[in-house]
Amino acid sequence: MEESALAKRLAQAEEKIQRLQREVEDKSHLLSAANQQVEKTRDDFENVINSMLSSLVVADAQGIIQSANETTLDMLGYDRTELLGQPLSSLGAPDSSIDLGAIANLTNAAPRNEAKYRTKAGDSIPVLFSSSGLYAEGQLTGVVCVALDLSTYKLLESQLLQSEKMASIGQLAAGVAHEINNPMGFIYSNLGTLAEYMEDITGLFTAYGALEEAVEKGDLTTANERLTAVTGEKERIDLSYLLDDIGDLVQESREGADRVRKIVLNLKEFSHVGREEKMPADINAGIESTLNIVWNELKYKATIDKQYGQIVQVSCFMQELNQVFMNLLVNAGHAIEEGGLIRIRTYEEESHVCVEIADNGHGMPPEVQKRIFEPFFTTKKVGEGTGLGLSMAYQIIVEKHGGQLLVNSEPDQGTTFTIKIPKD
Repeated sequence: MEESALAKRLAQAEEKIQRLQREVEDKSHLLSAANQQVEKTRDDFENVINSMLSSLVVADAQGIIQSANETTLDMLGYDRTELLGQPLSSLGAPDSSIDLGAIANLTNAAPRNEAKYRTKAGDSIPVLFSSSGLYAEGQLTGVVCVALDLSTYKLLESQLLQSEKMASIGQLAAGVAHEINNPMGFIYSNLGTLAEYMEDITGLFTAYGALEEAVEKGDLTTANERLTAVTGEKERIDLSYLLDDIGDLVQESREGADRVRKIVLNLKEFSHVGREEKMPADINAGIESTLNIVWNELKYKATIDKQYGQIVQVSCFMQELNQVFMNLLVNAGHAIEEGGLIRIRTYEEESHVCVEIADNGHGMPPEVQKRIFEPFFTTKKVGEGTGLGLSMAYQIIVEKHGGQLLVNSEPDQGTTFTIKIPKD
């Protein structure tokens, strides 16, 4: 090959190498910029994750925690090094409704449910929990768990329920006072009558004492006079009637005092802050205690037809159920002008204990029925209702007990509410 041709080829090769070098440099710049963008995206993603109000935990396919955001660490009281590498199941409280150790149950985009996390100190925290699986080429590689701390929400919910409960008592206060004043009135009257009878009996015993004194002295003349006086005193006070009436007055006063005692006890139980745990309870007894509180609101408007079935005790928040019963009974009374009927029926289904509260009042049109469980919706005048009663009833029955609250109503035909509480 000629020297000139070789030089030309070398020049072409050098030019090609230089072009490749420039392309490599360009690619390097692009790669560097891409890496910087990836780093920035990763930093932004981490900032977003750590600024979330919800807890975010990522575990591998074996359920071992690989990462957790700052909210999780703050909520549970862990350092990052303490939490990473721990089994996901270690976060679940013993009484949680969700088993965090059952990975298969967490991978299919589980719906949001209430559960409980366990802190480093061993305390339980109520959370709204959801999870989903991570997959690569069809293989499970991990699971993402998201949980919103419900502690503040639960506190506010409890405070709102207590406020509504006390508001209900406030609205019924006049009637409750009347129900207490009635028996207290005849107890007071009976005590006055008994005091008069005691004076009569004291006078009779005084006459007997004078007779005994004459008999002891052997003074028969005086004794006969005193005996006549005793007989006359017995006739004057009508001792036989007096003794019978004393028994009636005492019995009537006892019944009145027992009525007052029950009302006060029911008020105390009703107004007390509810328990945090469900407890087995007698639904029939709960309805009966609630009726004692609202009785004055209903007795002048309607006849109460109680059809209590033989039902098992159920695990429930009884004080909160009493709030529901009160709201439904008071609403039934408001729906009736006078001379109406309120029927209360309890019975069992296969998996539920059921309560029906029905009235033959003015009923509700469809457009009202659609909204009755909305917070603050009310058809009552300003100052007569908060609009929270049925909304909270729905929350208590459906959300807290996993039950059902159903309504069936026709204008001018009345309304029936049906409560279904799971037996388990």
